[in-house]
Amino acid sequence: MTRTARSGKQTAPVVVIGDLTDPHVREVTDRICPRRPLAVLDTVGLQRTRFTASYDAFSVDTVNGQGTAHLEQARRGWIRRLAPADWDTGIKLGSKQAAVHGAWRALLTALPRTLACDWLSGLDALLTAENKVVQCRAASDAGIRMPPTVVTNDASNAPSPHAGLVAKPLGPAQFWLDTPDDPRVVFAAPVDTLHPAWTDLLPGAPFILQERLHAVRHLRVVTVRHTAWAFDILAEDLPLDWRQSAAAHSSWRPVNAPDIEQQALRLSAALSVGYSSQDWIETAEDTYFIDLNPGGQWLFLPDPAASRITAAIADWLQE
Repeated sequence: MTRTARSGKQTAPVVVIGDLTDPHVREVTDRICPRRPLAVLDTVGLQRTRFTASYDAFSVDTVNGQGTAHLEQARRGWIRRLAPADWDTGIKLGSKQAAVHGAWRALLTALPRTLACDWLSGLDALLTAENKVVQCRAASDAGIRMPPTVVTNDASNAPSPHAGLVAKPLGPAQFWLDTPDDPRVVFAAPVDTLHPAWTDLLPGAPFILQERLHAVRHLRVVTVRHTAWAFDILAEDLPLDWRQSAAAHSSWRPVNAPDIEQQALRLSAALSVGYSSQDWIETAEDTYFIDLNPGGQWLFLPDPAASRITAAIADWLQE
């Protein structure tokens, strides 16, 4: 367990934007030296702590009994999540509550944009890397193989339907219908191109249309700075989107995939993110990049690799 700090750096605060109820945040912060001032805050946590922000300083109470953290003295920071996943659920656009939420978000996002410390992934890089079109462009520029992919409202510009098409959300994959008690998740889904009305769906919202790959195995590659860890799961008997299978989440195994790991590191560097969780698919012919999440989970992956990922983040924060 990483709980020591190098001489001369023990007084510099460590900044984590996230929530201690998030297991990923808890696992990382448990490895921080107890003598280091530790600030953990998101849009909700910020409301529960004392803080003062000015043009040249930002101070908050620590979460580990080290008094007040003067964040302008911080050397390293990690953005796990700006707000709880359901923080804006049910908030009406233009309402007073929406304005209140906007004020808290504005204050929190000022932190990574004004502090002089290094961030594992900077806020703007993180937000940019979440965009799937940006990911595809970065992968293409880096010479990384992908299935034919397009976002269009013109069916004639879609990838060839003969190989089969897959539709994926370009925007958020979670939403609710009539009430917040009716949540929905949109997974990657096959497109029935034989149905005469499928093209009528294209103008409704931008979706990613991708040539369907016939997976032999799925690969999950996690990168932290200059190190990568690869895991695989056999695609047999899994749905098109493995996330729909509860069993798949506990079936990953570590795998030696140096070529894919190096490509994953090139892509994360191209997107300027120090952490990434990437999905790749191996077919009978080749291996293809599918998706990158700059804030994705890793604790469902097997140990000891998952613990090494946690330690890599904690160690970097304390350097």
